Amino acid sequence: MPTNSNDQRSVITRRNALKSGVAGGIAALAGCSGGNGSGNQSADVGGEPVDERVDKRFTKALHRGTYDMDNASWNPFDPANSMNNFDPPGLIFDPLIIYHESHDELQGVIANNWEEEDGSVLVELSDEWTWHNGDPVTAHDLTTRRDIEFAISDITSPDSDANTYIQDYEAVDDYAIRYHLHDDFTMKSVLANALPAMVSVKEDTGNPSFGEWRDDLVDVDPESDEASQIVSDFQEWTPELDEVVGNGPFQIKDVTDSVFVGEIYEDHPNAENIYFTEYAIEHHEDQVLAFMEESVDAIALNLPDSPDVMDRLPPHHEINRDYDHAWSVLFNFGNYDFPNSPTENPSNQPITSDRRVRHAIAYALDKEKLWASVPQVYDLYELPSTFLNQTAVDEGIVDVEGYDDYALDRDQAASLMEDAGYQRDGGQWYDENGDEAQLVLYAQSSTSVQVDALDAVQSQMEEFGFSVSLEAVDEATYGEARLNGDHDIIFDNHPVFSIRGLTWVDFVWSWFSQLNHADYENTNWEIPAEVGNPDASDTMEINVMDQIEQLHLTGDNQYVQNLTWWYNQVLPMYNCVIAGDYGAINAKDWHVDASEALLDNRTAEFYLTKVPDAELIPYEE
Repeated sequence: MPTNSNDQRSVITRRNALKSGVAGGIAALAGCSGGNGSGNQSADVGGEPVDERVDKRFTKALHRGTYDMDNASWNPFDPANSMNNFDPPGLIFDPLIIYHESHDELQGVIANNWEEEDGSVLVELSDEWTWHNGDPVTAHDLTTRRDIEFAISDITSPDSDANTYIQDYEAVDDYAIRYHLHDDFTMKSVLANALPAMVSVKEDTGNPSFGEWRDDLVDVDPESDEASQIVSDFQEWTPELDEVVGNGPFQIKDVTDSVFVGEIYEDHPNAENIYFTEYAIEHHEDQVLAFMEESVDAIALNLPDSPDVMDRLPPHHEINRDYDHAWSVLFNFGNYDFPNSPTENPSNQPITSDRRVRHAIAYALDKEKLWASVPQVYDLYELPSTFLNQTAVDEGIVDVEGYDDYALDRDQAASLMEDAGYQRDGGQWYDENGDEAQLVLYAQSSTSVQVDALDAVQSQMEEFGFSVSLEAVDEATYGEARLNGDHDIIFDNHPVFSIRGLTWVDFVWSWFSQLNHADYENTNWEIPAEVGNPDASDTMEINVMDQIEQLHLTGDNQYVQNLTWWYNQVLPMYNCVIAGDYGAINAKDWHVDASEALLDNRTAEFYLTKVPDAELIPYEE
């Protein structure tokens, strides 16, 4: 069964079978029900789509950004990264290229061609795009952004590369830019990871303008106090709302503290394929409720909800379908000495630093009982622990045959504990010094899935013979405790919407090194040499960062295979349940059609209006 299935009815039925103890219930219901249906998901039910533009507004609920929409930052260099956590920029600015993450596909938008040559990547732009004031979108807009990026790096991080991939860049002409690379990275790695999410820097936007800030940053002595002050001033600056100029299919019409309205930009290359006049983004305290009451036409994420809510939703098209999060038993490896360790005077020496103990815990844990204890919106993670979702497996990126499932086996768990030097006496495990084998679990008290899951872990591990304490604490205490290594186990989540979770060095592994307390950059891990055979006698060494680097250099999926095999055998996290986090568009009023890759991607609600092979069309009234 697909682990990212959104069939809520299947989830609830199987869960109730577990909770009621019906013999064979889980096996009898193990087959897939087909499709990715959820609640009232529906094909078109509203009649015929209009065949010419009508005076109609499409409305989505604001998903990200909690501040007033008329007082937001429009500076992509804001250290808080506000623009990437705020919906309206995704409406009025277009990307060069869309990377469909879970399908590992590229689709051009402003960029219409790309090629690699002699350690560089050439990106060619369509000459059809204009800013909303009529100026053409050119390669010089892209170099302005890079000039600022590289100048800030020279001032704030002179000993580091400004960009992981790009060493230098040049505008070849008005509609072509060449990126010179640090190494022979694959073109796909560069295009998917090194290009801006949207073209949002226009040289003459703002007062002072981006171009004037660029000149100040480039011309100042990077080692001077003045340089640091310019960086600080620039990062605090934003263009005023009436100065913002976009380049997407909708331009700013009206903005209040709770509503952002865009109107069709007639000169956009895809304008002829847009059959409504306005696109609005509204703030609602409860986005799902707003969709259920049909106050908005769409929500970007936040589904599924509880079964009763799902049954009350209008018929809908699912979007952003692969944005899943796996919740896992995350282990502390107890390495507090590596560079950038977040710990301060750590005192906990976790028994989970021993791989055999981690494996024993996984074998001793009944994952299905844990699943039955958490809120009903969570599904069972049925793949082997790999940091993947089903789409990546179905696409053939990784073959997980033979990977360890760590299916419940208390005898195997006991054998592993004994191999690790523990002995069980009177049902309690003791170490070689006669001390009880203890587990410390930490949860954030306000996050029900953490508390419920770790309640189940505590009960099962005590039954197996551990002495277990569970600390359910406030958010601040939880944050400090996990970074200081006070835990043996936490129950945490991570995105599994693509292989990027495995390969996004600058975010994922630097973050998990601080939760696992493991030195992923400098540790060589010994694992079975035969991928898919946990009992192989020969071993091989894996360095996580080396494997990721080779993937970016070669594009060879064997490195993804190696990484998932490493994950499955070293077991930094034991994946337990998965949470869908998809969105919906009302199918009574709107026709939707696009590629599977686009609908699975994040922010499909915007991309449906940006490319000609996608349709978001109102029905005839």
